[in-house]
Amino acid sequence: MARRKNEIFSHNNKYEGNIFKKFGRWFGRLKGWQKAIFIALIVVLLTVSCVAGYVISKLDKIDRVKINEKQLSCVDVDGYINILLLGVDSRDMDDIQGAGADAIMILSIKEATGEVKLMSVYRDTYLKFGDTDTYGKITDANRIGGPALMMQSLNQAMDMNISKFVVVNFKAVSDLVNAVGGITVDVQEEEIQQLNKYTVQTANNIGQKTYKLVEAPGEQTIEGVQAVSYGRIRKGVGDDYKRTERMRIVLSKVFEKLKTMNISKLDNLLDMMLPQVQTNLSNNDMLGLAMRLASFNIKSGAGWPYQVTGGYINGISYVFPENLAENTTKLHQEMFGQQDYTPSQTVQSISSTIMSNISSSVTGQKPIDTGNGNSSTPEPDSEPTPDPKPNPDPEPDPEPTPDPTPNPDPEPDPEPTPTPDPEPTPDPTPDPGNPDEPQV
Repeated sequence: MARRKNEIFSHNNKYEGNIFKKFGRWFGRLKGWQKAIFIALIVVLLTVSCVAGYVISKLDKIDRVKINEKQLSCVDVDGYINILLLGVDSRDMDDIQGAGADAIMILSIKEATGEVKLMSVYRDTYLKFGDTDTYGKITDANRIGGPALMMQSLNQAMDMNISKFVVVNFKAVSDLVNAVGGITVDVQEEEIQQLNKYTVQTANNIGQKTYKLVEAPGEQTIEGVQAVSYGRIRKGVGDDYKRTERMRIVLSKVFEKLKTMNISKLDNLLDMMLPQVQTNLSNNDMLGLAMRLASFNIKSGAGWPYQVTGGYINGISYVFPENLAENTTKLHQEMFGQQDYTPSQTVQSISSTIMSNISSSVTGQKPIDTGNGNSSTPEPDSEPTPDPKPNPDPEPDPEPTPDPTPNPDPEPDPEPTPTPDPEPTPDPTPDPGNPDEPQV
């Protein structure tokens, strides 16, 4: 063995003569400045290779899902990249099958300028589910067919080109806010009760036993579970436009803090966050977005549909687009600057079916002010006949009374098992004239 080792590394073996010796003679003939440039290039290549390896190793932690984009009913929106952001009510990202989409947002990026708009879709919006004949709450599209059915349903209703998605749960958002040290927001007096209510609920949902509650209005730092809850506020403290704005505030505040974090903290944050993300964005997609992140200018969007009514079908409350075709036309005019836009035949067909179902099946119909400034609902021809047992809130929303000094070790509520078509719980004293506010 020793003899063989000497032969391999001997001065006159054929490999050294053909490669290393020739390289040495070539390098020796270079001038000093040429040698310096060559060495610098080698260093750069090695550095780039190391960085690329590091980045890929991080991105490989993400849960990647393959989706056939040809089956998503995409309608091209020239000059814009649209990505679906979903916040699901699952505690464990390893098992999100059947989870409802509590937050549905579309991140729209104008390629020419980097302008970013966030639009929320009301989770109870009554829409068609993909290529099926089923209509229901858009949140349930995710329960039935996951992000693929959600994207197809939205593309068909909005004439959009959504083919990429990112899914996180409440815990991921809470962890992210905690990782950046919390965010500072100006809590209004009228927001405190709702903020504390959702803080208790969200903490139970993600299994967090200790949390803080807000005791007074004003500018203050809130932690992760409070930030999630801040973005969920909707009832009694402003319209859904304000809820969308609160979501934008949370994302913007986190983004600003991320830009100031050092490499070590960012490295730890990525290790914590990336395994909690599910997406079909490729490594190239994510690197391209990351390179342009600094130029992104996030602007507040609005809730969609713009003009809606509330009502019941078989005792379940929905948010109904007044005229889907008109809402989609306005979307393309305001979001994408397509002033002469004509909705597709698919949108017009879905719109006609929704209007037909409203006129024949909906009870307790009532206009909803979404805060978009122009929600006008035609008066019904006659007083609607309420369902015998309508449910004003098919998804129970407990009203905990937070103690000023919360119990540091509350027992979390048992996690509900989601079902594709949840049956409402009858309310003994229904108020058919006040259906749900739209939820985004």
